[in-house]
Amino acid sequence: MNGGGEQAEATKRQAEAQRDRALVRRLQDGDSGALDDLFRRHREAAYRIAYRLLGNAEDALDVVQESFIHVLRGIGSFRGQSSFKTWLYRIVTHAALDWRRCRAVRSAASLDAESSPEPAAAGERRRSPTAEAVAADLKEAIDKALMNVSEKNRVALVLYALEGMSYQEVAEVLGISIGTVMSRIFNARQRLRELLASEIG
Repeated sequence: MNGGGEQAEATKRQAEAQRDRALVRRLQDGDSGALDDLFRRHREAAYRIAYRLLGNAEDALDVVQESFIHVLRGIGSFRGQSSFKTWLYRIVTHAALDWRRCRAVRSAASLDAESSPEPAAAGERRRSPTAEAVAADLKEAIDKALMNVSEKNRVALVLYALEGMSYQEVAEVLGISIGTVMSRIFNARQRLRELLASEIG
């Protein structure tokens, strides 16, 4: 990305963070409508994180709902030492990992969701049936491989590579050093390459 593009992206992130801060203040002042606005702004990213960690659409939706309930309960103690996005992603990550552990105790994960759990983005260009099939197969292979990457490495990779967070933001979400984040992402990518090579090859 060129310098102008990076600056534009940084400006956009700052504007998004300012909007979140304003909504957080409204929610802390008792405006329940602010939670709806925060939910609309962050639900898709929260869902993507939960789904990539759980591999199950229904569980991911439950985790998102649980996470926003946690936001509502904890908003009074939120002091803005990190961005709202970082705080929310931390909540979603922990909720998804807790859900996964509980689900492992209850029963094995459901494997009946063959259709893509993520809605297509508005205005997405239509691809040919062949291209759609190839993309679906690749996505399925990646999702399957992700579930076989160690939990701690998978979380770091999902936040960094799939949600576009910086190393610093991932470190804040997970409460670890940037060096550890980089190591986990490297190891996750190496493991993914091995799994995908055996799956596709």
